[in-house]
Amino acid sequence: MTQDDVMDGLRAIVRDDQVPVSPAAAAMANAIRARHAGAVRGLVFYGSALRQGEKSDKMLDFYVIVSSYGAVHGTGLKQLASFLIPPSVHFMEIRDEAGNRLRSKYAIVSEKAFHRRTRGGAFETIAQPATVIADDPAVEAALIDTLAMACRHLADEVRPLMQAPFDPLEPWVRGLAASYRTELRPEKPEARAREIVGRFEARYRRLSALLFPPGAPQADGFSRMLCRLRWGARQVVGKPMGAMRVLKAAATFDAGLDYILEKVESHSGVRLEVTENERKRPVLNAPMLAWRLYRAGAFR
Repeated sequence: MTQDDVMDGLRAIVRDDQVPVSPAAAAMANAIRARHAGAVRGLVFYGSALRQGEKSDKMLDFYVIVSSYGAVHGTGLKQLASFLIPPSVHFMEIRDEAGNRLRSKYAIVSEKAFHRRTRGGAFETIAQPATVIADDPAVEAALIDTLAMACRHLADEVRPLMQAPFDPLEPWVRGLAASYRTELRPEKPEARAREIVGRFEARYRRLSALLFPPGAPQADGFSRMLCRLRWGARQVVGKPMGAMRVLKAAATFDAGLDYILEKVESHSGVRLEVTENERKRPVLNAPMLAWRLYRAGAFR
């Protein structure tokens, strides 16, 4: 099978992920577009609401792909911060036609940065099912291509760690868990990875048939060592980068500190009581709050 055949197969899998979004997700996508009128090129809907279905208390997660940071933030510190430490995270709450509350946490990323980072230019990976929302067919096709390449990139990064024989689902569990360990996350990385892969077992088996075919050459000991070193370096760099994003989010995330703490508690069981001063000045108090959460076992 040629590399072109592999990419065609990956695109087919990602296209199969493209199912009509729910009315709730569609309403939120329209509201986000309206808020950033003229800047949004497309959206990528992902996360637990896509995997498990929307509920009144379930946050809708989107990547919002914009033409440029300046088109959203103008010129100044927000534009610079978004360029240096993408993405910038925002919150939106609306009511649907039935009066139900809908909430969204969305990350704004420039079109150029999204394609570069998702194809392998950053520590993060998007090897999970995701739905593209775009009016322009060319934008939609480019996003699908990038999501397909993201799957291939994660496979390449975990391949040296795999030694035959192995279960076709294991590379994806291992890859997602390793990726999560480079982030500040309250849930256990392997448990979350197994939950995601198990929910979409058929999809990940199809990916393995393309990217981990039987009889493929095995990595030698030196390649395995380099791979482990790369993942170790990502953990060392990724954690501080995550902390910097938390600090930035405290200044830009419209929902403020309460939502962040609610999210941490829902995943880790750690509840942190904050003062009114800490709530009003999240940036100033963020280092101490992050340290208290870490000491309490909120981040793994």
